[in-house]
Parts: sequence; structure tokens; C-alpha cells
Amino acid sequence: MKVVITGASAGIGRALAETFARHGHAALVVARREARLVALCRDLGDRYRVAAYPLALDLTHADAAEVLFQEAVRRFDKVHVLINNAGMSPYQDFCELSSCDLRQILALNVQALTELCHRFIPHMVDHGEPSHVVNVGSVGGYAPLPYFSVYTGTKHYVRVFTNLLHHEYRGTNVRVSALHPGGVLTEFPELAGQRVRPWAQRGMLTPERVAELAYPAILRGQRAIIPGSTNKLAVTVGKVLPFPWAIRIMTLIYRLSVTKTDPTYRRCQGPS
Repeated sequence: MKVVITGASAGIGRALAETFARHGHAALVVARREARLVALCRDLGDRYRVAAYPLALDLTHADAAEVLFQEAVRRFDKVHVLINNAGMSPYQDFCELSSCDLRQILALNVQALTELCHRFIPHMVDHGEPSHVVNVGSVGGYAPLPYFSVYTGTKHYVRVFTNLLHHEYRGTNVRVSALHPGGVLTEFPELAGQRVRPWAQRGMLTPERVAELAYPAILRGQRAIIPGSTNKLAVTVGKVLPFPWAIRIMTLIYRLSVTKTDPTYRRCQGPS
């Protein structure tokens, strides 16, 4: 199978690229940080003897989905797996976000993901071979996350959108899944503006473990993939408890487990 993975320069995206390569799948890896992608592709080729191609691309640009699709078809002719992993959000009060931040979060977490599904699913249906679309959501798609109001809203969109795509294409060759990770030992917390306390880190999964758990579930076409018992518990809180209770519990967990710091994302350029 030929695989396209966004947000592949680090964290879960990189781990998924390594996992698919280990199982013999060629990959096109996409992110903004070209040097990291080039190094990753070299490593995958050396270790697993698979074809791996880098594409440095900012998915928030208006034509990014079309650019990515054309490059994927040029490289592979047929694409069998699309993993929409790229996403971001500063850990801040809503009014601390600039209008430019809002546009960037929505463009990456919602617009790019939706457009890529819209571009790749017809291609997969047309070639008729077993295919998979994976949208990376979050436990925040179920449970309310304090200081992540926009991020949590986008992940609710990803969850519902993916559920509906899973239903719509259930009779075709395309299986649509959502991967909902929670706390993972990646650069995401630091970029977002969180310092995770050591005791809390012990309960977090590594991105490699997330990828290991997700890989067989993706190939089974599992609709919702929630790796790890702690994450399943957070999802249960969001499903079962009324919002006033759920937000109190999640706020307490965040208060005990993380310290708020300055986000270190490469912030967008534009009016505040």
C-alpha cells in the first residue's frame, strides 16, 4: 500500500510513518520542516528498504490540498492510505488567541483535513483497491479540554465528520477511521504552551506505542481508535457525565498535571 501522512516531521505522524514502513509500505511524508522530512525518508529507506518521499508544505495555504494530491499521484499513481495527522493549537484562553491564530487553527485542523478527504476519497473509490482514510482527532473530541476551546471544537468536528464518512463509504473499498489520542510524549505540549509534570508523564503513551496500537486497527477499518486505558477513561468522562461535571474533572486533571507556559509554535504572520 502507498501511504500519505501529514504532520510527519515529529510525534505521532513520524511514528506512523515508521510503523507503516516497517510493514513494507511506501510513504509520502508531509510537514513544513523539510530537513526533518528528508532525514526521516533517508532513515526509512536505509532501515526498511522502502520508498519514502518528503514534501515540505504548509497545509494552511489555500492550494495545499491540491498540491499534495497531485504530488501523491505523481509519486504513487494509486494512493491507498491517507492519514490526516497535522494539527495544532496553543494552550490559551480564547481571548488570548489572535485572529490570525484562529484562522491558522481552523485552516489546519478543519479545512485542510476536509479538503484532503474530499480530494483523496474519490481517487481511492475510482482505483477500487482496499484503501483507508485516517483522521487524527483527540480525546478532546469527546471530553472538554480547558484552555483548548477552539482546538476541542475542531476535534469534535473531526469525530463527527469521520463517523459520517465511515457510514457513507461503508459499502465501498474505502474504510474511514478516526484516531483519538490523548496525552502523548511528543513536542505538542511544549509547542502548545504546557509543561507536563513528571508524575503525569508516566501515564502518557509514547508516539511509537500509539502507532503500534493504531496500525492493526486502521487496517481493520475500525471507526474510532482510542489507544490506552487512560484515554479511554477520558473519553468515558466526556460520554457519560453532564458537561458541568466533565469540565470540572478535566480542569482539575489539567491543573494537577500541567503548568501553563508560553506557546512555542511558529506563530502565523498577520493582524492580531
